[in-house]
Order: sequence, then C-alpha cells, then structure tokens
Amino acid sequence: MLKELQVKNFAIIDDVRIKFQKGLNVLSGETGAGKTLIIEAINLLIGERADVELIRDGEDKLLVQGYFDFSRNPASLDFLMSEKIIENEDESDDVVITREVNREGKNRAFINGIFTRTGNLKKLGEFFIDIHGQHDHQYLLNYKTHLDIIDRYGGNRIKSVKEDYSTSLKEYVKKKNELVSLKELNKIKEEKLKDLNYKYEEIINLNIKEDEEETLENEARVLKNYEKIYLLASEIKEIIDGDGNKAPSLGENLAIINKDIKELSEIDHNFKNFDDSTSSAMSVIEELKHYIGSYIAESDFSSKKLDSIQERLYKLSELKKKYNMDLNNINGYAKELKFKIDSFGNLDKEINKKLIEYERAREVVVKNAFMLSELRKDITAELKNKISIELADLGFKSVSFIPGHKFIKTGDEIEVENKKIKFSKNGIDDIEFLISLNVGESERPLAKIASGGEISRIMLALKSVISSIDKITAMIFDEIDAGIGGAISLIVGEKLFKISRDCQVIVITHLAQIACFSDVHYFIDKVVENERTKIKIKKLDSNSKIKEISRMMSGLNESDIAIMHSKELIEKCNSVKNEIAGRKTKVEN
Repeated sequence: MLKELQVKNFAIIDDVRIKFQKGLNVLSGETGAGKTLIIEAINLLIGERADVELIRDGEDKLLVQGYFDFSRNPASLDFLMSEKIIENEDESDDVVITREVNREGKNRAFINGIFTRTGNLKKLGEFFIDIHGQHDHQYLLNYKTHLDIIDRYGGNRIKSVKEDYSTSLKEYVKKKNELVSLKELNKIKEEKLKDLNYKYEEIINLNIKEDEEETLENEARVLKNYEKIYLLASEIKEIIDGDGNKAPSLGENLAIINKDIKELSEIDHNFKNFDDSTSSAMSVIEELKHYIGSYIAESDFSSKKLDSIQERLYKLSELKKKYNMDLNNINGYAKELKFKIDSFGNLDKEINKKLIEYERAREVVVKNAFMLSELRKDITAELKNKISIELADLGFKSVSFIPGHKFIKTGDEIEVENKKIKFSKNGIDDIEFLISLNVGESERPLAKIASGGEISRIMLALKSVISSIDKITAMIFDEIDAGIGGAISLIVGEKLFKISRDCQVIVITHLAQIACFSDVHYFIDKVVENERTKIKIKKLDSNSKIKEISRMMSGLNESDIAIMHSKELIEKCNSVKNEIAGRKTKVEN
C-alpha cells in the first residue's frame, strides 16, 4: 500500500504531503483544483513518462516520492529482493520510491536511494497497483492475466488438479525428449556405428599391454646405448674376476677381508660392527658377478629390433595424441566404445520401450489437461454470473460479459476437432475476458472499451468479485463517477468500500454518495498565495467531512438543510459499512 506521498514543484503543486491509510481513501474538491495531479504524480512512481512541462514555473526540477508497505505483496517483495534493493522481508514495510525530473530533461529514479531504471518501476508497479480511469497500469486489461485470475478464483478446487497436470506435463516432456533423442540417434545409427567400430578396432588391434610404453622405452634406450653398456659391463666383470694369475679376484680379496675381520673382532670387539657388512658385500658382489656374466653373454644388439620398438612407440604416441589420454585410459575408453556398440544392437528395443512410456505419459497429461480445462469452464461460468450481476448493479443494463475460452492453437501436441493444440505450463486453455455494453454488439476485449468511466466501473465489477484473491494491494479510481448518479453512485461507493477491506483504495470523486463511504477523506483546494497558484490538501475530521459532503451534494455554501442531508447520507453509508465489515469479520472467523 501507499503510506505517504510527497510532491514538489509538480505543475501547480509547490510542496504537499498526503498520508494515506488502509481502506478507502477519498480525494474531493472543486473542479480544476488539481486532484488529478495527485494521480499523475503517482504515475511517475510506477514508471510513466516524465514531461519537463510538468515542472513548476520558476523551479529547476520536480520531485515525487512515495513511501510504500509491500509486506502483504509477495510479488513486489520477490522483485525487490531479486534486484538486491532489500535483503529480507523485514525491510519490505518501508520502501521509498523517488522520481526526479530537471529542466534538461534528465529524469532519475531511485528505490531506497538506489538508482534504478524507470523500466524497473514499471515492472514493480504491475505487481501492486492498478490505476483505473486510464488504460495504463490496469493488469485486468492484459488478457494474459485472465487465466491466472480464473485459477486463483477457483482456489482449492483447481489447485490439486493443476498440480496433477503440472506433474504429468513434466513427465510427458521428459519421456518425449528421451524418445526424440533415441529416434535422432537411430537416424545416424549406421554412421555412428561405423565411427564407433573404427575407433574400437583401432585400439583393440594395437593390443596395448599394461605399462607397455615404459618397458619399450627402456628397451629402446638399452639398444641405443649397446656399446657403452657392453664396455661398462665388461669393465665391472674384469674388476670382479681379477687379472688371471697375476692378481686375486675381487671376491677372493673380500673373502680374505672377511676372514681377517672375524679374527680382529675376536680380539677387539669393535670390529664386530663390520662383520655383517663384509658378509653382505660378498653376497652382493657374487650376485652381481653372475648377473653381469649372464647379461654380457645374452646381450645382442639388433637394429631391426630397435626399429620395431621405435615404430611401436610411435603408434602408441599417435594414439595418445588422437584421443588425448594416456594408454591405460585408452584401454578403458575401448570398453566404453564396446558398450555403445552393443547398445546400438538394443536400440530398436529401447525405442519401442520409450514409445510405450511416452504414449502412457501422453495419455495422462491429456486426461489431466482436459480435466483442468473442464473445471475452468465451470469456474468461468460461475465468475460470469457473479460479474454480470455486479455490472447490472452498476447501471449496465444491456451488458454481456463472457470469459472467452478457447484452446491454445500454436502447437502440435494433440489434435482436437481437427485443430492442433499445444500443452503449456498452465494447460491447454486460452482465456480472455470479453464484454459488450450494448444490445446487438459483439463481445470485445476489455482493452477495446473507449470510455474511461465505463472501464472504471467494469473494473470495479470485476474487482468486487475477485478482490479477495487479487494480488494487487493498491487501487486508484479517477473517473469512476463519470456519467452516473443517484442510486448507482451509492452502489459504486458500497462496492469500493467492500473492495477496500482487502486492499487499499484511493478514489477521486465529485459524488457525495461515493465520498461518504470513505475511511479517510482529503479535501484538495486551489489557492493563490503571493501571486502564485498552488494546491492545499487537508485531511477532514468528522465535522469537516459533513460539510464537504454537504457541498458535494448541493454545490452551494453549507446550509442547515444541506448539512442535515449530509448527516443522513453519512449515517446511511455508515450503516452499510458496518454491515459489510461485520459480514467480513464473520467470514474470516
């Protein structure tokens, strides 16, 4: 709701503040006093175009600032949090929207002091406010909202059916996508199989062994260094074997050392530390002697073998580059390829299985879609009757209101009456409110109605029926009293008051029969001070309200008779208000 509005340097407004309240807020005043300027100022707060000509003469810029409570409006709250303007729900009851326009045509918008685009103000405005009397910011004129209104009006009757449809739609879409994927795969089956088999055969035919690459690299390194290896090995053998009869072998020398160490250790125990070491050394030398001997005897350089190893290493390296993985992973990849190849053999069976699942899911979603559609038809019929009664109460004698129902015809999911129908997230229904105000005229969309006063009363009829489930938390009526009077104006006032029990209502009116239903009444007056015209806004107390209602009824200065009639009218309206408030309390309890 709009808690407070400040307007500075806006046309003839120099600086005014209005503190609005919950319920029905009425603005009245003489014709031309500037009442509509208040609505135009609010329009700026919800993203309407700002005209430099609106800046008060002699001033550099205009300012409009509104203080809002969005705590009862989840959509507005979600938007503000998504834009990171507020961080939690606790901040939603005191949100400030500011709009500035200067002489250079620059206009700036802020939410809680944070600069924002005017487009964001428009989006936010759509969530919480309707302004009737103009075609802007009336979400009921947008037919895309009508289906949601039907569903919310249906309440629990439609909630579970809609949930069942949503669940079945998700399953249907899932099965459809799975089937389409398999069919697409089947189209390229031969080409895909050829590619898979080629890759598989290429890997398998190489017969890659575990750690083969490291083994081959070592063999290649040995063959490339054969001469050096032979010389080094021969040198080691000579040292170990000794020089024939001229000198004892290394093994014989180690045996002598070992014997001597044992004798020394018997004399000096400190030598015992070397006893095991020399024994180990003898074992190592003996083992090395046998290995070197065998190594030299068996070693044989082969250029053909080296070429073969290098060729094998090249093939393995090329395979690694091609598949961008090491050899161990390539073997794992071959297993994956084999699995995919085998899967193609079962593709036809899998397609048949998915087709059965798809058709079963399709049957369920079709059933749920038509169940939802039939329920909506019942709800639209109920809504049509109630709104028609409201319209008749408001003086539309030849009105015809129809919540037009048809199927969405922009898809190819199912066929009904030789027409292709699409499943949407909300079902298969397309609903638009249509109306005819005169006998013999066909029903047309609400947005095609020309008269602002007629639109306002039609919106009032709609709101009278749906206000308890409406997402909008603030409504403004500017031209609702155009062309009506007498008994109809009392009915209009009563309906406005009834709606204001569920959301804040702000009304500009010239009719006393409407104004007397107010919870709070403001009088707007145009005055001249210091040779400048400006407006003043006064909140009326009970006595002032009686006088203003008297003026609105007679159009003359207050008189005893006019005051008496004013009091009678207010008493009558208070009686109706108390009855409405009592009914609402009873329903809520």
